[in-house]
Amino acid sequence: MIEHIPIPVFSTPWWIGILSSIAVLFLILKLYKSIPAKKQGVFPKLLGWFLIIIFVVSNIISYKNGSWNPQDNLPFQICYISYLIGIVLLFTKKQWMFEWMYFIGIIGGVYALLTPILTIGNTNWFYFEFYFLHSSIILVPLVLLTDKGMKIRVDSWWKTMLRLQIPILILLPLNFILDANYMFLAEKPIVDNLFLIGEWPFYLIIINFITLLHVVILYKLTPIQI
Repeated sequence: MIEHIPIPVFSTPWWIGILSSIAVLFLILKLYKSIPAKKQGVFPKLLGWFLIIIFVVSNIISYKNGSWNPQDNLPFQICYISYLIGIVLLFTKKQWMFEWMYFIGIIGGVYALLTPILTIGNTNWFYFEFYFLHSSIILVPLVLLTDKGMKIRVDSWWKTMLRLQIPILILLPLNFILDANYMFLAEKPIVDNLFLIGEWPFYLIIINFITLLHVVILYKLTPIQI
């Protein structure tokens, strides 16, 4: 397995990464809103293709440098799952996918940026890829939130939490088979996160409950519901 490298909170790389991510998110949203309404429909698809290109390039680089392996490089971390859902969402605008990205994508992206850990390499490319990926899963729902068809449904919070259990149930045995740690279900990540309490399996129960609280809070703060 590839060694996981945490980026220390408040270190220079941490500040560069998080401030760059905030600046890029702000600029892209500003750019999107400045596009004439008739042409805005093209933007999500262009963004989707760009996300695909970055994903493919990252896997090619991992394969070329000999580090690609099924224990680390399958897209089964929660933020990679959200990334792929986000790509499909940009082309299809599926309602449940939007709700997944709005809740799980934004929450997962924010906490990943606050407590970053590089899981597939620590070169300049993978440093960029980490911040690009996690900024993207925050960006996608914010872009589509401006579309009239993309709103949060009244029952979306608990349905999204139920959907979140599906990859958990699949990856628990798959991690055992592959000797992997996707979604950090087999072992806690080595990051300073206040919500990672206790050892296996107790930290999983606690983090699932904390996620539920975050989803409910975000749901309550969302003014637009259908």
